[in-house]
Amino acid sequence: MSTHDLNWLTPEIEEAQAHHRARVAALYAGQRLDPPVAICGRIYGRSHGLWGTNETDMLAEPEAWLEDVLRGMAAGAAQAADRATFRPLSIEVDPLGVHYIDALFGARTCFHAGQVWSDPLDCDPADIAPPDLPHSSVFLASLALARRAIARTQGRVLVTTPVLSCPANIGMNLFGERLLEAMIERPAAARHALRVITDAILACARAFAQAIPDAVRRGSVACSRCAPPGFGQIDGCATQLVSARHYEEFLAPPDAEVLRASPHGGMIHLCGAHAQHIPAWSRMPELRAVQLNDRAAEDLARYAGGLRPDQILYVAPTPSMPVERILRITRGERVVLQCDGT
Repeated sequence: MSTHDLNWLTPEIEEAQAHHRARVAALYAGQRLDPPVAICGRIYGRSHGLWGTNETDMLAEPEAWLEDVLRGMAAGAAQAADRATFRPLSIEVDPLGVHYIDALFGARTCFHAGQVWSDPLDCDPADIAPPDLPHSSVFLASLALARRAIARTQGRVLVTTPVLSCPANIGMNLFGERLLEAMIERPAAARHALRVITDAILACARAFAQAIPDAVRRGSVACSRCAPPGFGQIDGCATQLVSARHYEEFLAPPDAEVLRASPHGGMIHLCGAHAQHIPAWSRMPELRAVQLNDRAAEDLARYAGGLRPDQILYVAPTPSMPVERILRITRGERVVLQCDGT
């Protein structure tokens, strides 16, 4: 099969995809939807391994990788026509997964047992230097891959940015507990590191905004976190390690800055115990959606009661937070169910 031939992308599929994107846009515009949006797509291109889209072969062999991704889309095309559940057709350009920005700073990365790993930097947080993006092979190859994906699909499917994450997560990846210690004992060093990391994330966001047209550009994991055009995404995993005071002092400003890089703000992904930051997030106008999975979903009632009415909740059900309980807590309002809606 030649993936230049997109005959599998039928009018029925494109209409269903447009239907779901319009429902998501209506939710963000403040409409109450009945039934709620249910989103349950998949990451294509896993034939190279458990988490194929996180392997570096997408950069080393971009044509073969894209062929594999688009072949998977064609094979599952019928599912994309589902009008009950949104199954986004998205190409996840996410080399090195959550360690993409780490690699740009020179951290050693490796792929082991279905997971990408990175080693911390040896330097002190006060001494971190900006990455040399114009000469970064990972950065340039990932930009080229995004452009290639657009050309191959003629702008008819979504294309994601890499995992640009957030300053806190990247700081923890690069320095571990040394960043937390610096926040307490050497705040100037912590602020320097977070400034340099924030600038690198913003530079990447600008570059991918130029490479991927607004209409089809989405944040990572768009298959289950799809938002309307113009909305970005940050990760908040590491925020469970800090107090509300330290978050507001050190991490909320760069988080808001990264979200402002997108025209309409964006989403934060949460997977742990982060509820101490709900007051800060409710005061962050740039934050338009909160995505909860695993441990974070257990605090759904606190998020539903503490966030602003215009902040959307994406919730992945868990054994103790099934769909029925999610709908009971949210009353089916401003919620996206990250599961099959049939």
